[in-house]
Amino acid sequence: MKFNELPFHESLKQALDKIGYTDLTPIQAKSIPFAMEGSDLTGLAQTGTGKTMAFLLPTLHRLLSSTEEVNLPYGLVLAPTRELTIQIAEEAKKLLEFTDFGVATIIGGTDYKSQVEALGNKACLIVATPGRLIDFVKNHGLSLDNIQVVILDEADRMFDMGFVQDLKYIFHKCKNRKQSLLFSATLSYEVVRLASKYLNDPIEVHINPEKVITERIDQTLLHLGRDEKIPYLVNSLLNYPIEGLGIIFTNYKMNIPKLVQTLRKYGITATGLSSELDQKKRIRLLRDFKAGKYKYLIATDVASRGIDIENIDIVYNYDLPQDAENYVHRIGRTARAGRKGSSIALCSESDYTELERIEKYLNSKIPIGELNEAYLVFPEGEFTPVLEDESIPGEKKYTDRDRGDQRGPRGKKQGRDKRDKRPHREQTHRQREDGSPAKDKDHHPAAKMSHHEYKHHHGKPGDSNSKKHFRKEDKHQKQTQHSGKQSSRRNLFDKDKDYQLQKKKKSIWQRIVSLFKKD
Repeated sequence: MKFNELPFHESLKQALDKIGYTDLTPIQAKSIPFAMEGSDLTGLAQTGTGKTMAFLLPTLHRLLSSTEEVNLPYGLVLAPTRELTIQIAEEAKKLLEFTDFGVATIIGGTDYKSQVEALGNKACLIVATPGRLIDFVKNHGLSLDNIQVVILDEADRMFDMGFVQDLKYIFHKCKNRKQSLLFSATLSYEVVRLASKYLNDPIEVHINPEKVITERIDQTLLHLGRDEKIPYLVNSLLNYPIEGLGIIFTNYKMNIPKLVQTLRKYGITATGLSSELDQKKRIRLLRDFKAGKYKYLIATDVASRGIDIENIDIVYNYDLPQDAENYVHRIGRTARAGRKGSSIALCSESDYTELERIEKYLNSKIPIGELNEAYLVFPEGEFTPVLEDESIPGEKKYTDRDRGDQRGPRGKKQGRDKRDKRPHREQTHRQREDGSPAKDKDHHPAAKMSHHEYKHHHGKPGDSNSKKHFRKEDKHQKQTQHSGKQSSRRNLFDKDKDYQLQKKKKSIWQRIVSLFKKD
């Protein structure tokens, strides 16, 4: 089915022609006719299947085709993340280009003044995250009494993020709604419960997610060692250029500055996106990436949902996601709106558990690609670095901690890099793995002492007692760190080595006694 076969309002037809949309995706073909009639609807479809147009077009058509005067705002779209909210609002503005209506985007991380102005500029549609919307209702006098259509996008994700009570509050405030549309990637218990309570005899539309993925995305799995991932990635990007854009996903935000710096060194334009960046910078980076300033975006799962960029040709999974469902959301960044795309997963010894979960979720094996041995080392020759004058997102926060990057399963460090010779005073500014600031007790007492305080506490620099006390205290600290932390960070692949080490530590007498105990 094609868009011009549906009886949309004339202004929407003009907008669709300008955008260039012609063929409907399966979710659009199944849901738009029912939604145009005013029926409540639940749509089960993965990201990248065209859900945004599936709910925007019928909602705006009913508004523009109304013969009676409509009080604004007419419709409300709720989304779990700021990025997704911004994307939906941009699509709505394109569809409303040939009308005098506007769109209000209500999200956190931006100023209230501009959002209040947008609400007063004939905003027929509010696109919001639940938290900031409730803030507007409670503290800024926003009324939802005129809302006639309520749309939930990625409802399952909202429940995962703890928006259950917020959604109930918002539905209660939209007391005059006449239609509700709910879209979700999975039908969890909470999604079904919400639909049964707030939707009136909804029509169910389901799209098979596995079929969508296998038909439109060419998936490849490459088995590599942890240390081989970066050189293989660099060689792949240099030797297989793409016409559009690419996204590289990693599980750990501390990997982003390292990857960006390495790619730029070899002349590849790249930037990073993670939750560490403030909202304005995230919006600017996404806008520049979409405009083509950067060829590749390195991101954590904060970008796996809500980035609707049409010309994403390829997605790299530098780390396999710990949540199997996120694999689908990640590779769903490519092959948007009926296009085809590619995904390449770099699987090391740290990713085998995740691989098993993902293939079980997909109910199929990811095809294994053939390795190019020459790609296992960094390319030789002269390369012109790019964007040297531009800061790397997250660099100041993670560069010191990333040296060596010896990480085992789940990204935990295996030990401190021997090259790291920074004094204790400098180490107090480091952060822990979870991003929380390090406390004084996490470091040696000398780290928070001035030179004068140190002399007063330990004696003169040349005094033997002070040296003895310092060595004793330092030894105690190392033993505590080893017993308290190292066990939880042990690489499971090194367990045989640990066993041999423990065996050597036993005295001859203990080893003889242990033989008798076995009997």
